[in-house]
Amino acid sequence: MRQLQLMARINQCEEHGWSDLLNKVEQVTESLIETPSAGRQIKSALMLWGNEVDQRCNSLPMTEDELAARHPFMSHRQLGAD
Repeated sequence: MRQLQLMARINQCEEHGWSDLLNKVEQVTESLIETPSAGRQIKSALMLWGNEVDQRCNSLPMTEDELAARHPFMSHRQLGAD
């Protein structure tokens, strides 16, 4: 079964200032309170939301540490660090 990892994804949204995605997950979870019988649809909505967060995270540029990990023989100075 696939993990939703809601807290990790919410933290990513907060870190990057993605308020639209934070609002969307809040709306989805509020609908669970209002309509508990819609659990299956809400689970699907949360999975789609998680995919949106992942897509945005994957489109972010790599950090210098990520670049250094991929190119271990280059120093941070060669990768553009001060």
